[in-house]
Amino acid sequence: MNQMASALRFGGMAIILCAVPCCSGEVIRLGDQRAPENVAGSGGTTSGMGSAGSMMSSGGEMVTGPGGDGGAAGTSQTCVHAAVSADEVLWIGDSWIQRPGTQHVRVRDLAREAGAIGPEENYVNLAADASSMATVAKQYDTRESGSTKVKVLLMDGGTWDPIVAQMSGGPSAVPAAIDKSISTFQQFLLKVASDGTVEHIVYFLVPELPTVPGVATMRPRLQQACAESSVPCHFIDLQPYWAGHPEYTASDGIQSSEAGAIVIADLIWATMQDNCIAQ
Repeated sequence: MNQMASALRFGGMAIILCAVPCCSGEVIRLGDQRAPENVAGSGGTTSGMGSAGSMMSSGGEMVTGPGGDGGAAGTSQTCVHAAVSADEVLWIGDSWIQRPGTQHVRVRDLAREAGAIGPEENYVNLAADASSMATVAKQYDTRESGSTKVKVLLMDGGTWDPIVAQMSGGPSAVPAAIDKSISTFQQFLLKVASDGTVEHIVYFLVPELPTVPGVATMRPRLQQACAESSVPCHFIDLQPYWAGHPEYTASDGIQSSEAGAIVIADLIWATMQDNCIAQ
């Protein structure tokens, strides 16, 4: 591997709700994810709790989240508390889960504060830097083949494929890599459905960055694949949140910064709460 490839591999490919005691017996409105516009600007703290699926940032702004899962917006459901154990929730993906790491650590902390998992419990994390979509699918296979079956998937993935293609074959190699990545994601969703244990998938797509080719092309195709999944797949598009916020990207230009990682975690947790996922 040459120096450029090593650097990229090291970099890899590579919202917020106030904690509540639990969801037991409470009515949650679905499909109304919200996240703070300036959550990262003050250490991710919040100043007040809004309606279910919303939070108030320290500056008072309330921003509607992605809501792209085609779910039951405008309906209500009572969450069943503690029906999913911590080891039944699995992170898979690439370095956008791993770096700087606040993405999964903050979701864990929010889950602990909400009583969704025990104070010493943690979700399983098999994400790894520089993972292609095929590798991400294998991360799931590794866990699902064991005695503890996966009920919830928290994931990203797919954008490392065009990075490698551009690095090895130039821009002309990117379209074929995107096609392969999308096809692999579709096959992965079919396998997850056939396994019959996963109840929800939360997928987030990285924002458009100069170092990540093809994100704009992949977005509608990944979102469509999510919408067509027989297992509920909740699609989070980071692009609207990154727009106008260069501070959300790390100095290397390919990873999330600490501020951006807080936004990712809060969007994921908001989606989980709004859709009664592992509450």
